[in-house]
Amino acid sequence: MHDPQPTAPQPDNLSPLALLWDVDGTMIDTTALIAGSLDHIYRKFFDVQVPFDELRGLIGLPLLKQAALYGDPAEHGTDLQTVIDEFIAHYEAHKHQEVILDPVVAVLIEGKQRGFRTALVTSKNDEELSNSLPRLGIAPYVDAVVSADTASRPKPYPDGILLAMKLMKIDPAEAARCLFIGDTVHDIKAGRAAGVRTVAVAWGAGGRKRLETEKPDFICDDVEALRRCLFSASPSSSVP
Repeated sequence: MHDPQPTAPQPDNLSPLALLWDVDGTMIDTTALIAGSLDHIYRKFFDVQVPFDELRGLIGLPLLKQAALYGDPAEHGTDLQTVIDEFIAHYEAHKHQEVILDPVVAVLIEGKQRGFRTALVTSKNDEELSNSLPRLGIAPYVDAVVSADTASRPKPYPDGILLAMKLMKIDPAEAARCLFIGDTVHDIKAGRAAGVRTVAVAWGAGGRKRLETEKPDFICDDVEALRRCLFSASPSSSVP
């Protein structure tokens, strides 16, 4: 295993203010479940068979975009909402495949208990989030939640991260004192565009090789590496 290593020069003496978290792939192992649900709607509505690796690369995009990626639903005798509803129904019917990563959830809770402002910035829409969030049990430890429905533009745009910062009353000028933790290239692109420091976790949909191409500030291969990355200094000291 690799220790978290910075892949870009780091500014000095930045006391972290907040931890912003992605959900799918970061705190929940949903790669196979999301890929399977996408495969289901693409076969059913568009008669398209998409390779698993390509499906995996779509994870992190909002469902609204995923649902129309392989054609206009109207040209296939349906509508976008029907495709979205079918994805959610398939996901929930197979939710037993959803694996909550309890050690990662524990890190989020620890961060809040240490005094970090804490937010979720997810590509899930409100309906998806209302299904999954109660299963995580983290609502008391989260100061702000931004979904694909509440962000003006979804990841890889920075809008969701900037909105979360606004909701937590963090000045955009202090963006570099925030850390965004995610598992896909869409997360890293969004974090970079928002001016925050990015922490890539290699156990999700993106995988280390893909993540390295985006040059996140840190890459963590396991939960203990993530914990050291976030907490090896106190909230009033610089994060390594």
